Amino acid sequence: MNALKKFTLGAAVVLTGATGAAAQDIQERQMTLGHVVAEQFPYHTSAMLMKEEMAAKTDGAWTLDVHPSGALGGERDALDALLLGSMDYTWVHTAAMASFVPSFDLFNMPFVFRSPEHIEEALNTLDFSKFYEEADAAGFKLLGIGSPAFRYPMNNVHPILTVEDFDGMRMRTMGVAAHIDTYEALGSNVASTSFAELYGALQTGTVDGNENALSALSSMRFNEVQKYLTLLPTVANIAVLAMSKSTFDSMSPAEQALIEEIGRDTVAKNNADYARLDSEALESMKAQGLEVNEITDMSGFIEATAPVRDKYSENLEPWVRDLMAQIEALPSAQN
Repeated sequence: MNALKKFTLGAAVVLTGATGAAAQDIQERQMTLGHVVAEQFPYHTSAMLMKEEMAAKTDGAWTLDVHPSGALGGERDALDALLLGSMDYTWVHTAAMASFVPSFDLFNMPFVFRSPEHIEEALNTLDFSKFYEEADAAGFKLLGIGSPAFRYPMNNVHPILTVEDFDGMRMRTMGVAAHIDTYEALGSNVASTSFAELYGALQTGTVDGNENALSALSSMRFNEVQKYLTLLPTVANIAVLAMSKSTFDSMSPAEQALIEEIGRDTVAKNNADYARLDSEALESMKAQGLEVNEITDMSGFIEATAPVRDKYSENLEPWVRDLMAQIEALPSAQN
């Protein structure tokens, strides 16, 4: 029996043994989690841990059906389903959550976060409780904020060393307004190419570059049709593990405490898998000949995208702007 199973089975014994009264409050539940990524990625691997822990910690009273690869719709569809109560859980990018809870645009602005370590320091030391409160008011139970990773620019023209290197480059970005504005502020011409058509567009030169998480760049083999990767933490790839509030509210206090515990484990698994996959992807692409460079001084990029942060932050509540200032003042934010 591996260490994980020892832990989860042990928790189940405690639940049904030492706290028998609480165990009586655990009802049989068949629940659903849908997400948009393929099975090798952290949304799914962490969801499978969630499924395992639910079964183990309730002696099988809870079951979780996990649907990857957008089988139940896109991220907005998943959030709509949570509001309707027709789905119980989902992993979604903060860009999707911002459509329902505008404060989440904090996570979509450029260079608010400067490294994975900076994201982790912020989440571990600052007060993000208002995001949970606002999500609750909008009809969601937020179980965690995770995925301390970034979407890095890759291209087939030249290495990105300064802001001027973006000038005129045809970049495909995630269809998020703040991301599009960011690459335009850096001097790029943003392409609206669909993700399904992106490999061919890069191969033919219709598009010069794109940006994504390292694991996605590698799994889609974009390094086959692009030469240069810049480890510039332009925009974060942060996600949230969200739950239907109606499902949460239907639970007993013991069940609510249990799902919050399982949620923390799920977020931790997602984060660890992201770090591992991104590291493996980077080494794999380097071994295949991809040229990789880091930026030691980001000040020029930060200055060029200041109007984007101003544009989006002015529409946010004062508490979000205050938190943004605290994030930017953390020790790990310094170049």
